[in-house]
Amino acid sequence: LVGIALCVVVFRAAYEQVGNTVALWADQGVDRAVGASLSIPMTWFQSLNPLLVFAFTPLFLAHWSRLAARGREPSPLVKMSLGAFGVAAAFLMLAAVAALSGGAPTSWLWLAAFFALLTAAELYILPVGLGLFARFAPAGMAATAIAAWFLAAFAGNLLAGGLGALWSRMAPAAFFAMMAAVAGLSALLLLSLAPAARRAEAADQTSES
Repeated sequence: LVGIALCVVVFRAAYEQVGNTVALWADQGVDRAVGASLSIPMTWFQSLNPLLVFAFTPLFLAHWSRLAARGREPSPLVKMSLGAFGVAAAFLMLAAVAALSGGAPTSWLWLAAFFALLTAAELYILPVGLGLFARFAPAGMAATAIAAWFLAAFAGNLLAGGLGALWSRMAPAAFFAMMAAVAGLSALLLLSLAPAARRAEAADQTSES
């Protein structure tokens, strides 16, 4: 659990840029015009993530249930690593869009696509990780383990603020590429923990039986 928590700290350092540097870029580097007279308020894009969580969650649950029925559902750590890779892909997309725009405002459709990909990836890591902490918690320490999960989120938010301070010193494309690398690093670290998690889960099932 400590190892997973440290990976989540790294992951959230990239993920939490959504309410920080991504919002700054949406305000300054995105053409939010729709038609000749309408401009989408920047703050509306911040509502996309929770809206898409509601829309995507039933779809993913149904998908995972079908995989489980066939014995093909990925393990929790593999799911989490896929989620982190998905967030890395979302930031890579922003890096490419920012680089190819040549400094001109880019279409708001790219920002919407970013939030769609980010939210889909988020559902592979954040709720799965919370459930994993509840399952792997030592006897009588479930509440403490869940609190540790949120402590990791707190530490990740602090790290996100520190990395976000680099925004003013870097070009948007370079910054988003760096965030993709951070998310990719967390994905690799989570994947490296998958065998240990499987052994722990097998040992737990053996002790229950």
